[in-house]
Amino acid sequence: MNNVLLIARRQVGAMREDRYVLFLLGLVVALGVVSVLGAWHHAASEAEQRARYQAVVDQQWAEQPDRHPHRVIHYGFLVFREEAPLAFFDPGAGAYAGTSLFLEGHRQNAASFGDARHATALLNFGRLTPAVVLGLLLPLFVVAAGFAAVSGEREQGTLPLLLAQGATPARILAGKALGLGVAAAAAALPIGLVTAAFVAVGGGEQPSIGRMLALAAIYAAYLAGWVLMTVWVSSRTASSRAALVQLVAIWVALCVAAPRLGASLANALHPIPSRAQFTAQVEEAQRSVGDSHNPDDPFFRALRDEYLARYQVASVEELPINWAGVVSREGEAVTSRIIEEQHQELLAVHRRQDGVMSWLGLLAPHLAVRDLSMAAAGTGPEAVEAFRSQAEAHRYAIIQRLNDLHTHEIHYENDRAQRLARQHWTQFPVFEPDLPSLRRALTDRPLSLAALGLWIGLPLAGLGLGRKRLPRVGVDRRSG
Repeated sequence: MNNVLLIARRQVGAMREDRYVLFLLGLVVALGVVSVLGAWHHAASEAEQRARYQAVVDQQWAEQPDRHPHRVIHYGFLVFREEAPLAFFDPGAGAYAGTSLFLEGHRQNAASFGDARHATALLNFGRLTPAVVLGLLLPLFVVAAGFAAVSGEREQGTLPLLLAQGATPARILAGKALGLGVAAAAAALPIGLVTAAFVAVGGGEQPSIGRMLALAAIYAAYLAGWVLMTVWVSSRTASSRAALVQLVAIWVALCVAAPRLGASLANALHPIPSRAQFTAQVEEAQRSVGDSHNPDDPFFRALRDEYLARYQVASVEELPINWAGVVSREGEAVTSRIIEEQHQELLAVHRRQDGVMSWLGLLAPHLAVRDLSMAAAGTGPEAVEAFRSQAEAHRYAIIQRLNDLHTHEIHYENDRAQRLARQHWTQFPVFEPDLPSLRRALTDRPLSLAALGLWIGLPLAGLGLGRKRLPRVGVDRRSG
């Protein structure tokens, strides 16, 4: 153990003496801290705007004058998607999903005003967030700091000296990994501390300790894999230049090329219909069921006969309830069911695309870490879908409540001329969405969890097998 610590200290000392490594360390830390500050300011500004506009919308809803319930159905209302407390750390899918949803009768609208849709082209390169710094830039720093960890010793002729002094190959590799891990921790720790500090003093809804610990564990495992990979490649190459080229190529392939190629492959295998195509599919499905505005429609004619028989009357005018309200309620039920079925089919395509990315994560751990990071931060696709489904449930409950008022509080005769008191509008529930639980979000990602374990296991196994090769390479280099 003493040999491991001495070699780790030697590695840390070598990095401290390298002004380029110190410069990169300072640069990564500075970018990380700036990313936290910028992301927090952006998130706080967005949250303040959402709260302000939601208050305006709620006030406008409550201050409606005396109205017919069906007029209120078409009046509609807005709900805003509340970001998860850790969305500033990793915006995830929320950057591409809309922030507001207009709810009205007879239809489901798509969310609007997503950051990615209304930002400049620079967002295509990725917004600078703590997740981007930890997932993309910090691995590159690990590569720059450790590519010569073992190959440098070999080039300087000091590797045989370490072996001659009783350091085994396993201890040399362990010490090098430990020293490089200290450098990675020195770069990541300030980012984590600043993030925790902003969360602690930021006010508002606080994230759970479990989510913060999960994020810490995910990125710690990811960086540990990069440390092990760097030491492994350095131990297998005869020169530091070759090690640097190989490691940079690995970084480009795993962190830059794989996400873009994976997205293209997923879309090619499982194409998503355009908004116009989806709307046309919904309208076609609705036409095949019935038209609530057509009194001679077969579906609603059969419904009318059922109600006449139930109440034993000869015409809808004799019903003790308002037939127009019944038609509106049944029409809303049919329309909502059809739209939801179509949306579930679309959601299945999205999930198949996510499945492709999850399988690719076994080869490109950056994809897996990005997926797990979104899950832990509460900004994954399941959070966006939870908002949509909860908003739809809220919309449906409000619309059907208005239809019930139409059915029981408005008389069929002279229907359109009647009004309900404005006090009714203040009695409707407020929309309060909930995030999916952390356990569910993580357990739904077994492939990503397996990919993270594989990312650590492969270089660790390579280092274990490379112990037998290390002394022979060192002696050959010295004798050459």
